[in-house]
Amino acid sequence: MRTRIILSTLTFALATTSLAANPPATATPARPAVQGTTQLDGNAARVGQTFTLGKTSKVNFTLLGASYTVGRVVVGSVLVTPNAEEKLLVLRFTAHNPTKQDLTLSNLAFTAVDARDVNHKNFSSFVRAGTSEEYRSSLKAAQKIELVAVMRVPAAVAVPKLIVQHGDGGVLRYDLRGVTKAVPAPFADPKDASGATALRDAPAKFGTTYSTGQYDMTFENVAFSTEPMMGRTPPAGKRYVLATVTLKNLGPADDSPSHYTFGRELIDADGEPVEFWILAKGSRPEEAINRSVKPGEEYRVRLVFVASENVGLKQLTVRERNGHGLVFDVSQVKSFGP
Repeated sequence: MRTRIILSTLTFALATTSLAANPPATATPARPAVQGTTQLDGNAARVGQTFTLGKTSKVNFTLLGASYTVGRVVVGSVLVTPNAEEKLLVLRFTAHNPTKQDLTLSNLAFTAVDARDVNHKNFSSFVRAGTSEEYRSSLKAAQKIELVAVMRVPAAVAVPKLIVQHGDGGVLRYDLRGVTKAVPAPFADPKDASGATALRDAPAKFGTTYSTGQYDMTFENVAFSTEPMMGRTPPAGKRYVLATVTLKNLGPADDSPSHYTFGRELIDADGEPVEFWILAKGSRPEEAINRSVKPGEEYRVRLVFVASENVGLKQLTVRERNGHGLVFDVSQVKSFGP
């Protein structure tokens, strides 16, 4: 019995030593399967560099510049304008046909990626640079043309990335930081040194012309009046406020301005809104209505408000439809107009 106990103890010790020297293999955990697509092949590009895009249909592409604006871009018969929460990213580029066959640019696409990683596509058509002519033709062999593309992007967000693709080929990736021209005054937000942020409403000056959408607008003055308008004198305790503006139609088609053309807000010295009444003719006490203004033509009108006769004014904000607003300081208006 004693010998058996000794042998059993020795056997257990040897087995333990063997396990320590050769531990059992541990199974490697399986990696989880991840589905999705890989990033498109492409090149990091810079303004001024020329690249060949596409495989079955090739084009030599050169980005010449990029800029922000809150003004208009006319694309053939279409007027492209930003609303108050948008700005436009305008891209200028050349396209060159390196092949012996005619080349269409219908597959040339631009994607702007904003600072929040939201994608924005270009307007479906291009414009010949320096004109409002929509480009619809095909490029002949060896032909080269300078064009403009436009896209709507958020007013308050920078657009640091641009992706360009043509058909089935790779893409071009541009870093637009420090490259894109800033939002023009007065709509550039002074708090953003990069110039990428557009103000919803901007301070404006009388006598200065501003691009507001369909029209260029020049506000001449704001004045009080007690003279009859539309055959009516102001109600008791009230007076008219007349804001005179010259409109120039720079859109692609005739337009009939009316009170629907303007978003307007007049605030008096107490901070109260002043009631808007009608859009009147420039120097006649008549409503401005059914007047067709042709492209390139000017038309002078007055915004008519009905205000308290004992309270001054503070601020006038005017926008064309739902676009960016112009803010005028009218706190010094004291004289009576005609």
